[in-house]
Amino acid sequence: MHLKSITDMYIFLNILSALFWPAVIIGLVIFFTNRGRRKKHSSRAEEHMEISFSKEDSASQLFLLISFFFLGITLLAFNRDLGDLVSWRTILFISSAIGIAGAYRLKTIYTLAFSIIGVASWWGVQAAAWSGHGNVKPVGVVAGLVLVALLLYVIGHVHEKREQYKRFALVYMVFGIIAVTLTLFFFSTKTGIDAISEMSGGPSIFHSWQIVISLFILALAILGSTLYAGMHKLLSWPAALSVIAIACLFAVIALLPEQDTFIHGGGWYGSYGSSQLSPSGIVWAFIFNIAIFLELLGLIFSGYLRREAWLINLGALFLFLFIIVKYADWFFTFLDKSIFFIGAGILLFAVGWFMERGRKYVVSTIKRHNA
Repeated sequence: MHLKSITDMYIFLNILSALFWPAVIIGLVIFFTNRGRRKKHSSRAEEHMEISFSKEDSASQLFLLISFFFLGITLLAFNRDLGDLVSWRTILFISSAIGIAGAYRLKTIYTLAFSIIGVASWWGVQAAAWSGHGNVKPVGVVAGLVLVALLLYVIGHVHEKREQYKRFALVYMVFGIIAVTLTLFFFSTKTGIDAISEMSGGPSIFHSWQIVISLFILALAILGSTLYAGMHKLLSWPAALSVIAIACLFAVIALLPEQDTFIHGGGWYGSYGSSQLSPSGIVWAFIFNIAIFLELLGLIFSGYLRREAWLINLGALFLFLFIIVKYADWFFTFLDKSIFFIGAGILLFAVGWFMERGRKYVVSTIKRHNA
């Protein structure tokens, strides 16, 4: 029992660490966005972009967040004193659900962001526990987390319908965008393609009815919320089709049999010479590289159409990283190391200069149009 609890906690910490960087990026995006807006005395129409309205508001939100943390710790302590009536995963879900309810009641962004992390972490750990009971392939857990991220993105757009919830929309959308982008980015590399082979091995997800029902409910929620957002013009139809396409992609991966993506065994990032992609590995590499590239372009164009500078900046940042990583991913083995690093320096300078000029031009155009 203790070993099982330690294993569950290890899985939880892995999922929490994976969600940590999206939270950091969200904080940085909102911080710099608010910093620029405050310098220009943001208008009332842009108040939904503010994470807090004053230093006092930030302090009160921070203390409320700390109180919810202590609530979770207190519930864990009571549960332990009562002989572990429920699992710590249940306590995590209850605390996060109370946090979300409190965030909506008190209109606090900090509590909402960390409660979303808590709910996503709970589902990942709970699904891993279900997967372990049935000894099924772990790809179902990954597919479920991607569906959760897509649902968060669509929920963010749905929140834009009501003025009182517009401040929450940014939190949902950024979480969804970053989580899906990082997942596609990971699976577009050789490490990720090797992970497909490892995660697809084992019994089918249909050996765990809990995972099947959970994925089915998430899929219905995505479909329903996407159609709702599309019909009310809260989400463009190209974006809606992209959400459904990504959901279908990971649903197919969860249902496929074991994939042999490498001919001579998988190779971790950097050991390219000892591995070679199989035909199925080439197909998956093509699919994920095209998917991440189109998704990043879609972010930038969506930001331009919606006149959202933060969306353009986020898409441009990820596109820059994508180009640099792909250069290393494709040419590190084939080029002489001196030529590789000279080319990397030239590419960094050229791509960075070109993208920064393009980004500034688009953002300035949006600002002139809004003015």
